Amino acid sequence: MISVVIPLYNKEQAILKTIESVLNQTYSDFEIVVVDDGSKDTSLKVVQSIDDSRLRVIHKENGGVSSARNRGIREAKGDYIALLDGDDIWEPTFLEEQIKLICDFPQAGMWGVNTAFIKHGKQQKWEQGMGNGFRGYVEDYFGTTHNDLYCSSSVIIKKEVFSVSGYFDERISSSEDLDMWFRIILHFPVVFYDKVLVYYNQDAENRVAYDTDMRFPLTKDIKFYFDKFLPYCESNPIFSHFINNYVAAGLLKDGYYFGTKQEQHDSDIVVRKLRYKDIHPKYRWIFKSPRWFGRLVYKVVTLKKKILV
Repeated sequence: MISVVIPLYNKEQAILKTIESVLNQTYSDFEIVVVDDGSKDTSLKVVQSIDDSRLRVIHKENGGVSSARNRGIREAKGDYIALLDGDDIWEPTFLEEQIKLICDFPQAGMWGVNTAFIKHGKQQKWEQGMGNGFRGYVEDYFGTTHNDLYCSSSVIIKKEVFSVSGYFDERISSSEDLDMWFRIILHFPVVFYDKVLVYYNQDAENRVAYDTDMRFPLTKDIKFYFDKFLPYCESNPIFSHFINNYVAAGLLKDGYYFGTKQEQHDSDIVVRKLRYKDIHPKYRWIFKSPRWFGRLVYKVVTLKKKILV
């Protein structure tokens, strides 16, 4: 059986369509575990109005999406966990196609399909860089140039995987799903199918839009806690190069130069954890140079780009 875990927080306008997309699946051996994370709107009433024996609701105080997912995973009865956010939609054949992937690639710990984003009412396929129609094991995930393959509504994970890779890190509010995928991929083969079976609703209520300027504190981001990955760096140089450069590049976007004093202070904490031998020379130069000099270079380069354009 598959346990569909849906974290719920203030999704009164979207949650009905989300659950209906599960109930309309062509594959029917599933349960739906809705974890109400202290919703303050009518979301819970909407869910309680649905009459289906496969649906059950768990109540908890608000603790964030990672906390809600973890609660749902722990209480799930199925051997496989399908994650679904409370405002996303599955195609009717999502579970059926995932079962086929599980049967065809049984050694994996996680199986995922492609996603289309809904933004301003328009759909756009997420171009993953794996090739049209790709279907199979993902080889050398950390050494290959591609976009993020998975989103939090596009995967099924074998439940026993969490006892090895750990659960969602409840300290993290930004990129908590990437943190989970990285840990799973370090321990298990993973599968990807380039077929759009999931619709990620960026227009939904209570979801931070990709084109806003909102930025989570660094202490709520995967980069602040990336030292959890350092033990893997010793034995996996490809991953070490990936994670250290991922963090280094992200710091420059998250306030290292032009953030508040607190953001710069938190960035310095992370910088001290980097393995300098594994990051690009330009990052080594940036982090070893005085900030005032780096700001000056950045402004000059930015101005030069504007002039050339």
